[in-house]
Amino acid sequence: MLSKLLKRDFVYPDFRRSQTAVAERHSLDLDFGKASPSNHAVMILDGWLDWADGSTFLAASQERKDLIFPYLQVKDATGNWKTVIEDMGMPSGRQKSMAVDLTGKFLTDSREVRITTNLCLYWDEIYLIEDGAPPPVNLTTLSMQSADLRFRGFSRAIIPADRAIGEFRLQQRQRHINVNPTPGNYTRYGDVRPLLDKTDDLMVIMGSGDEIQLRFNASGLPKLPRGWKRDFLLLVDGWAKDADANTAFSQAVLPLPFHGMSSYPYTAGQTYPRDQVYDKYQKEYNTRPALRLIRSLREGE
Repeated sequence: MLSKLLKRDFVYPDFRRSQTAVAERHSLDLDFGKASPSNHAVMILDGWLDWADGSTFLAASQERKDLIFPYLQVKDATGNWKTVIEDMGMPSGRQKSMAVDLTGKFLTDSREVRITTNLCLYWDEIYLIEDGAPPPVNLTTLSMQSADLRFRGFSRAIIPADRAIGEFRLQQRQRHINVNPTPGNYTRYGDVRPLLDKTDDLMVIMGSGDEIQLRFNASGLPKLPRGWKRDFLLLVDGWAKDADANTAFSQAVLPLPFHGMSSYPYTAGQTYPRDQVYDKYQKEYNTRPALRLIRSLREGE
């Protein structure tokens, strides 16, 4: 599989998978040779996760299969694999990069690594950053100037026959798809900055085809020292719910999630906060009924 992991080219190591997003348990063995003699290294992985939905979890439970989140092993002094990271993490959805700190994780001079899972994880590029101290970092928070919620439409999906994943053409938009959004009330279009200024339970409820355009004030950014480079990190707090038939409350926007809940659906005795602030939020913002993008097959509707 080496040739499939040397560069980002949308070519991935393959494995067997079922019709749902569960794969046959499989391991990816990597050998970094004599890299990182000081045992100070970070592994960078670029890939994407075909995430399991409610039906996947149900099928796995019926087949008595546990979903195995990726764990990382290295060789011990006897040459056997030993788990050093029980939950390695994974890319968040579509193709992204992630870092795994391996500093002090190698137990011998071997730089062999094994990643095991039964999730549908598609790795595109993997490499090791070895030794050397991490560069200094200064973090500056930018204030939000505006947040505008509006309907955008749907990016055209391109799925080549020779690839495991498709891509979206952002500039080629269509206004309709053959799926209706989940029934219920969504946040009305327009200014939604008051809902995004801080972390609380007053959230923007977005539907299929919606977008939020955010603008930030960059005038307060410090001047870059010689040789420095500026990058940007967007911090987002929220939840997503799909319309899979086996997802809890998949056919309705409500009940809304909230930070104090112990699980979703709520356990007995837990409810979304109800007070004057909440009532005003519902009446002022969540007034837009779900779109009907496709017509009902029943006569008269």
